[in-house]
Amino acid sequence: MNTPSPSGRSAAVQWAVVAVCLLLFATYQGIDLRSKLGLLETLHFTEHPETVPYSYKGKDHPSELPFRVPQAAMNTEWPDDQLYGLHEDDEWESLFPRGNGWLTLGPDDTMWVLSMYHQMHCLTVLRHAYVAAKSGTLVYTPGGNGTGVEHHTNHCLTYLREFILCHADTTLEESYLVVHDDGFREHGATGMDMIHRCRDWTKVRDYLDDNFAERLAKGIVNEDGVELFPDTE
Repeated sequence: MNTPSPSGRSAAVQWAVVAVCLLLFATYQGIDLRSKLGLLETLHFTEHPETVPYSYKGKDHPSELPFRVPQAAMNTEWPDDQLYGLHEDDEWESLFPRGNGWLTLGPDDTMWVLSMYHQMHCLTVLRHAYVAAKSGTLVYTPGGNGTGVEHHTNHCLTYLREFILCHADTTLEESYLVVHDDGFREHGATGMDMIHRCRDWTKVRDYLDDNFAERLAKGIVNEDGVELFPDTE
């Protein structure tokens, strides 16, 4: 039997390395392609999302609410200081649907939370944290509320920062000239009385209220929105 020469063994090793590299490259390309296809699916506008069939098995589910939200225009206003004030909990809560933004979809009533109301929840967290800090009621001793409030606040700051950047509102806001007492001049902006292109959030709230009524009828939640889990052995 002939023994391969050193040069032959070296060539075989080189080809094996090339084959492994090609295999790894092909695997990476396949993973990258699947990732890009998933991104395209997320970015693709669906004219009537409520008509798209899903099995709700694994990843076969909508990435957004399966409901076409109509467009709306919003004129930013500076409300009375008492409207949606720091301590007006009832007014802030009126913006939420029953169930606080949770909903179920699919044949198995899979639970989801709507991002819009997660963001509104975070705004509420920041409001409460500010009020607590201003009133001096944050306690950092063992068993106190300070650490938990701070952790939740940090999470919400990160969450809201990312979504403000995600939506990238490109509305142009008018500026005005400010002349300070020392003569320094600069431009400022209030952002008030500006028209923004939006989606009708009240239709979203109505959709979630209807979803809550369906869950209530199925016995999934009670009147207070508390989930009712079936007894398990």
